[in-house]
Amino acid sequence: AAGTFRWSAVTAAPTPSMWSTITRKRRRKRSGRWPTCGTSARWSAASVVSEKPDLGEKVRRRIAEVGACAPGSIAEMLRFQFVSCDHDDVVMTCETMPWMRNSAGTLHGGLCATILDQAMGYVVCCIKPGEGTAPTVQLSVNYHRPLHPGEPVIVKVHVVSVTRSMMTLSAEARQSSCPEKVCLSGSGIYFYKPIA
Repeated sequence: AAGTFRWSAVTAAPTPSMWSTITRKRRRKRSGRWPTCGTSARWSAASVVSEKPDLGEKVRRRIAEVGACAPGSIAEMLRFQFVSCDHDDVVMTCETMPWMRNSAGTLHGGLCATILDQAMGYVVCCIKPGEGTAPTVQLSVNYHRPLHPGEPVIVKVHVVSVTRSMMTLSAEARQSSCPEKVCLSGSGIYFYKPIA
């Protein structure tokens, strides 16, 4: 009817959801980007890996590819082999050699870190669809017990979290002759960049 006032969305008082949108836009205007706190896409490892039932096969292929394209490299010398994949856990084995020992006769600490980093690196390259690179941004290693050169090592990799460009994984290494005792544990953060 003529003269009747119509309450429109333009004249209505902002609702809580509208205030949230306004606040985000103001933050973006000030910083030039959307705030990352609470807005970055993060999934649990289980949801990421469960969507990729062929993760185990991808890891197996990745190990073969690295060995073929980089003969003589430390990755090829460690002779990783895929064992199993269960949800967000991937199990592999690798070989160690006598020349990898330190002066005390145990596996050199740098090579211990390399084993964890290489194992996590295989998994990182297989989580995202398509081709990409994933260099190590941060690596943390805890040494619990010595590993002995010449004996196979069992490595279990766990996918902790995945965002658009960052992935966090953890890993444990055990001597095959004593699989109930953890020798190494660690975690790594990897920056993923797709290959255009």
